[in-house]
Amino acid sequence: MFHSLESTYQALHTEFLAKSRHNDIPESPVARATLRALINQTRSDLQKCSEIHSQISRVLELQESLLAPIRILPSDVLTEIFQLVIETSPNPGITYTSRGSPKLVGCIFLLTWICFWWRDEALSNSTFWSRIAVNYTGSSHGPPITVAAFLTECVFRSGVSAPMRIRICIENTNFFPSIAALLVAQAHRWRQAALSFRYQQQMDSLGSVFPFKPRFPLLDDLSFDSLDPNIAKQILDCYPPLRKLELDELSESSIDGIAGRNLNILKVGRYNGLSLARLLHMCPCLEFLKLQSFRFRGNDDVKQITCQSSLLALDIGGDMGNDDRIENGAWTGVTLPKLTTLDVTLPDLVNHDRLEAHRLEVAYEASTSLGELKEVVKRSKCALQRVNLTVYAEDYERLEPQLTLQTVDEFFKDLPVKAEGSFVGNRLLQEWKKDMEET
Repeated sequence: MFHSLESTYQALHTEFLAKSRHNDIPESPVARATLRALINQTRSDLQKCSEIHSQISRVLELQESLLAPIRILPSDVLTEIFQLVIETSPNPGITYTSRGSPKLVGCIFLLTWICFWWRDEALSNSTFWSRIAVNYTGSSHGPPITVAAFLTECVFRSGVSAPMRIRICIENTNFFPSIAALLVAQAHRWRQAALSFRYQQQMDSLGSVFPFKPRFPLLDDLSFDSLDPNIAKQILDCYPPLRKLELDELSESSIDGIAGRNLNILKVGRYNGLSLARLLHMCPCLEFLKLQSFRFRGNDDVKQITCQSSLLALDIGGDMGNDDRIENGAWTGVTLPKLTTLDVTLPDLVNHDRLEAHRLEVAYEASTSLGELKEVVKRSKCALQRVNLTVYAEDYERLEPQLTLQTVDEFFKDLPVKAEGSFVGNRLLQEWKKDMEET
């Protein structure tokens, strides 16, 4: 009796495993009633037969799954669920990293392993295969042939017209691996791109495989990291329709490449140009600007008045080295009437390891730049809702409390922002001052 029942459930497991994989669900009322009766019998056997409990449990799970509501979801609903799974994954998309296990990873692969129905849905939707990242570090040889072939298949699955989101990071090597070239060959489909190159040779290789001009007709989100600012210029000179741009350095010679009515978000480490007024004038729809340093380049006599009526948020300053800061006179001619959010980071003014003369010079320029920024706010007559001032320090415990308090008080004095919108290091101003006074 025991062996007969065990053989029966072995056969049932094989049968229902195949049904589950092929999504062979009961479609008629009679078929569903028959399956429910079989489920009741399986449950009864599960209570009686402890010897083969685990095998019966697996069969019961397969039987019940055939009646699960997810089995009869419309295709478009299942696609939406897949999209949410991919978007909320810690690493959405498909990724190859040269370190560790040499293989492609991505949650989309897991979705193709559940059943034939899910596999067909996943393979048939090009958007699931259009987000790909290649991180290549510390290696002088290419990836395994199997990885390159697999990536080629993924690119094929992404179709011919679906916009792509790609990430290419190549460091510690002066060549351009073929696996990255597969993504570059799809440049005409890039919608979002995060590129990190360290050598000009890599950019030369990149340019040699662009399919046609215009090279980036869909690109609206670009993040570029390179030791050579001229590399980014080669992309900007193609005039992509950017909505968001993030890069280490922007020069006056590249400003025409970002001009227009598309750009909404601009994050720049260093801007070397004629004036901030000209930069804002060339980007009339800019809503968010993050700028760590500005240096005048060109004719210092250039005077331009700009009322930029779209900018809502401004993030200024940071610690990028002793010579990187907002130069005095940078805000001449700038008016920002719609500004509501202001974040300012002061350089490390009080590090005792620096020469005293240089420290005083930095403190003077920072103080002057803060004053100029306050003048912009006042003449703009904007309604600030939130202002945050951060005093950068390599060693925060070595800050001079009195000097820090004086700098903060001077900045917030007469600034048109309410107490509940005034912050220092993302803490309410009054709470921060109380702690500093107790130090």
